[in-house]
Amino acid sequence: MNKINFKILYVFFIFFFASSVFALTIESKKQEIYMDKNKGYFTGDVKVQVGDVVVRSPRADLDLEPETKKPSLATFFDKPYANQIKENKKHEVKADIIKVSLINKIITAKGNAQTNVLEDKKPVVIITADMQEYDTKTNLMKAIGSVVINYEDMVATSDNAYALLDKKGDVHNLKLTSRATIKQDKSIIKGDSIQYSKLRQDIIVNGNTLSDVTFDNGDRVIINARSQQYDRGANTIMATGAVNVKYADYVADGPKAIMYINPKTNKPDKIIFTGRSKIVQKGANSVEADRIVMTMQPKTFEASGRVKTNIEQNSANNNDDQMEFTL
Repeated sequence: MNKINFKILYVFFIFFFASSVFALTIESKKQEIYMDKNKGYFTGDVKVQVGDVVVRSPRADLDLEPETKKPSLATFFDKPYANQIKENKKHEVKADIIKVSLINKIITAKGNAQTNVLEDKKPVVIITADMQEYDTKTNLMKAIGSVVINYEDMVATSDNAYALLDKKGDVHNLKLTSRATIKQDKSIIKGDSIQYSKLRQDIIVNGNTLSDVTFDNGDRVIINARSQQYDRGANTIMATGAVNVKYADYVADGPKAIMYINPKTNKPDKIIFTGRSKIVQKGANSVEADRIVMTMQPKTFEASGRVKTNIEQNSANNNDDQMEFTL
């Protein structure tokens, strides 16, 4: 058996891939390399550096390519810790097991996986999941199983998540799939999938969507629809497909609705319903039309296209409950 024992503090490997130099540094109290088995075993204060990625653990295994004897996969056990520093940002990964593919440049964390992104030593993003995978070549990160993402004052949860990072390590695109939820203060967004685009500055929610939004002045709007899109630049929420909106003592149904938010006050200004829509007040007064514009302050309705209204006599004498229409 071809057995090599290394009882030195570290051993330094340099391998050439194509025209570039790839450096792998391994430090540990004890190292054993079995060339015939294409395996390496490292125990005691293991530290491995691959480029700008550093991994520490109590023990690790190294797989070698059978033909070239070059390192192909490093596996770290017993709750390892990995970090990568780029300028003022630091990426940290903790898990029960961490695997680093030295050929594909993919880092996989399994079991209680947690990723932290720090900027100027302050936590910016914290991601926990059953498993996480980061492709350093494509900058694509996957989180699988019981995903929880803490970002500033938002908490996002889903079964799975996919994030595309830019060269600086910032999230460029984020997609939450299966039982996706975003909570911020008193507001919540739910759907089968939620997608965020940094470039477009919008959030797209699809499948059994719910937006329960509480504004700064205490106004609460609940929107159910097949899909919803929050456009931060235009300050609008667009809902399509079996739309149901609850606001104060009003309930509205229609195929499409757009809510406009005042950027200065962060309060809803108006909601425009298009397609055959109906608004009901306290289950009594109602207006039905092809297009309805609902203004929040003051509460007025502008209805057009085959307008049908119903005003209960009992509520007509109560100014607080009376619906105002501009037809």
